[in-house]
Amino acid sequence: MKVSRQAAILLLSALSAGLLLSGCSHSSDDPGDEGYKGPTLPARTATMDAWQEGPPKPRQHKPYPYDLSTHCGIKWAKFGGLWWVLDTVFPGVEQVKGEPAQDSQVLAGYMTLIGPDTADFDAAGMPTMQFVPAKDEPPGCA
Repeated sequence: MKVSRQAAILLLSALSAGLLLSGCSHSSDDPGDEGYKGPTLPARTATMDAWQEGPPKPRQHKPYPYDLSTHCGIKWAKFGGLWWVLDTVFPGVEQVKGEPAQDSQVLAGYMTLIGPDTADFDAAGMPTMQFVPAKDEPPGCA
Protein backbone atom coordinates (compact mmCIF):
# COMPACT_ATOMS: atom_id res chain seq x y z
CA MET A 1 0.00 0.00 0.00
CA LYS A 2 1.43 3.35 -1.03
CA VAL A 3 0.95 6.32 1.27
CA SER A 4 1.65 9.79 -0.01
CA ARG A 5 4.25 11.86 1.78
CA GLN A 6 1.64 14.52 2.63
CA ALA A 7 -0.68 11.91 4.17
CA ALA A 8 2.17 10.48 6.24
CA ILE A 9 3.14 13.95 7.52
CA LEU A 10 -0.49 14.73 8.37
CA LEU A 11 -0.84 11.43 10.26
CA LEU A 12 2.39 11.97 12.21
CA SER A 13 1.33 15.52 13.08
CA ALA A 14 -2.02 14.32 14.40
CA LEU A 15 -0.33 11.59 16.47
CA SER A 16 2.18 14.07 17.91
CA ALA A 17 -0.60 16.47 18.92
CA GLY A 18 -2.47 13.62 20.60
CA LEU A 19 0.62 12.59 22.55
CA LEU A 20 1.23 16.16 23.70
CA LEU A 21 -2.34 16.51 24.91
CA SER A 22 -2.33 13.16 26.70
CA GLY A 23 0.90 14.13 28.46
CA CYS A 24 -1.08 16.76 30.36
CA SER A 25 -3.38 14.25 32.03
CA HIS A 26 -3.07 13.67 35.77
CA SER A 27 -2.14 10.40 37.41
CA SER A 28 -4.90 8.49 39.12
CA ASP A 29 -5.46 5.46 41.33
CA ASP A 30 -8.82 4.68 39.70
CA PRO A 31 -8.56 2.01 36.97
CA GLY A 32 -11.32 3.76 35.03
CA ASP A 33 -9.35 7.01 34.77
CA GLU A 34 -7.07 7.84 31.86
CA GLY A 35 -4.05 8.51 34.13
CA TYR A 36 -4.25 5.16 35.99
CA LYS A 37 -0.75 4.03 37.00
CA GLY A 38 -1.46 0.43 38.08
CA PRO A 39 -1.99 -1.37 41.39
CA THR A 40 -1.58 0.87 44.41
CA LEU A 41 -1.83 -1.49 47.38
CA PRO A 42 0.96 -3.83 48.49
CA ALA A 43 0.33 -7.59 48.60
CA ARG A 44 -0.40 -8.99 52.05
CA THR A 45 0.28 -12.29 53.75
CA ALA A 46 -2.16 -13.57 56.37
CA THR A 47 -0.92 -14.65 59.76
CA MET A 48 -3.25 -16.71 61.95
CA ASP A 49 -2.22 -14.88 65.12
CA ALA A 50 -3.20 -11.50 63.59
CA TRP A 51 -6.44 -12.16 61.67
CA GLN A 52 -7.63 -8.99 59.87
CA GLU A 53 -11.35 -8.18 59.50
CA GLY A 54 -11.32 -4.38 59.34
CA PRO A 55 -12.91 -2.03 61.87
CA PRO A 56 -16.45 -2.31 63.28
CA LYS A 57 -17.42 0.91 61.46
CA PRO A 58 -15.37 1.26 58.26
CA ARG A 59 -15.12 4.55 56.37
CA GLN A 60 -16.13 4.63 52.73
CA HIS A 61 -13.39 4.34 50.08
CA LYS A 62 -10.67 3.41 52.59
CA PRO A 63 -9.08 -0.02 51.98
CA TYR A 64 -8.66 -2.05 55.17
CA PRO A 65 -6.42 -5.12 55.52
CA TYR A 66 -8.79 -8.08 55.36
CA ASP A 67 -8.32 -11.85 55.53
CA LEU A 68 -10.99 -13.73 53.60
CA SER A 69 -11.48 -17.33 54.65
CA THR A 70 -11.57 -19.68 51.68
CA HIS A 71 -12.23 -22.86 53.69
CA CYS A 72 -15.86 -23.08 52.51
CA GLY A 73 -15.34 -21.15 49.28
CA ILE A 74 -15.38 -17.43 48.59
CA LYS A 75 -18.99 -16.48 49.04
CA TRP A 76 -19.34 -14.90 52.48
CA ALA A 77 -17.48 -12.17 54.35
CA LYS A 78 -18.05 -10.50 57.70
CA PHE A 79 -17.02 -6.85 57.49
CA GLY A 80 -18.04 -3.83 59.54
CA GLY A 81 -20.13 -6.05 61.81
CA LEU A 82 -22.31 -7.27 58.92
CA TRP A 83 -22.41 -10.41 56.80
CA TRP A 84 -21.83 -9.82 53.09
CA VAL A 85 -22.38 -12.18 50.16
CA LEU A 86 -20.41 -12.25 46.89
CA ASP A 87 -22.38 -10.57 44.13
CA THR A 88 -20.03 -9.76 41.22
CA VAL A 89 -16.46 -10.49 40.10
CA PHE A 90 -14.74 -7.84 37.98
CA PRO A 91 -11.86 -9.32 36.00
CA GLY A 92 -9.39 -6.84 34.64
CA VAL A 93 -7.15 -4.29 36.28
CA GLU A 94 -5.55 -5.50 39.51
CA GLN A 95 -5.69 -3.23 42.57
CA VAL A 96 -2.98 -5.02 44.58
CA LYS A 97 0.61 -5.28 43.37
CA GLY A 98 2.79 -8.27 44.16
CA GLU A 99 2.56 -12.03 44.12
CA PRO A 100 -0.49 -13.85 45.49
CA ALA A 101 -0.04 -15.64 48.80
CA GLN A 102 0.07 -19.43 48.65
CA ASP A 103 -2.17 -20.17 51.68
CA SER A 104 -5.15 -22.19 50.47
CA GLN A 105 -7.35 -21.43 53.51
CA VAL A 106 -7.00 -17.63 53.60
CA LEU A 107 -6.90 -14.94 50.96
CA ALA A 108 -5.11 -11.88 52.37
CA GLY A 109 -6.16 -8.62 50.76
CA TYR A 110 -8.15 -5.47 51.35
CA MET A 111 -11.85 -4.76 51.87
CA THR A 112 -13.16 -1.34 50.87
CA LEU A 113 -16.62 -0.06 51.72
CA ILE A 114 -17.85 1.54 48.50
CA GLY A 115 -21.29 2.49 49.80
CA PRO A 116 -23.86 1.24 52.32
CA ASP A 117 -24.71 -1.70 50.06
CA THR A 118 -21.36 -2.45 48.38
CA ALA A 119 -17.94 -3.60 49.56
CA ASP A 120 -15.04 -4.58 47.29
CA PHE A 121 -12.37 -7.16 48.15
CA ASP A 122 -9.02 -7.00 46.35
CA ALA A 123 -6.00 -9.31 46.67
CA ALA A 124 -2.81 -9.83 44.67
CA GLY A 125 -3.38 -11.83 41.50
CA MET A 126 -7.17 -11.75 41.92
CA PRO A 127 -9.97 -9.79 40.25
CA THR A 128 -12.03 -7.39 42.34
CA MET A 129 -14.80 -9.25 44.17
CA GLN A 130 -17.85 -7.16 45.02
CA PHE A 131 -19.97 -8.06 48.03
CA VAL A 132 -23.45 -6.88 48.99
CA PRO A 133 -25.19 -7.14 52.39
CA ALA A 134 -26.52 -10.63 53.06
CA LYS A 135 -30.17 -11.12 53.96
CA ASP A 136 -29.30 -14.11 56.14
CA GLU A 137 -26.26 -15.45 57.99
CA PRO A 138 -24.19 -17.94 56.00
CA PRO A 139 -24.91 -21.63 56.36
CA GLY A 140 -22.23 -23.83 57.92
CA CYS A 141 -19.84 -25.73 55.69
CA ALA A 142 -21.30 -28.91 54.23
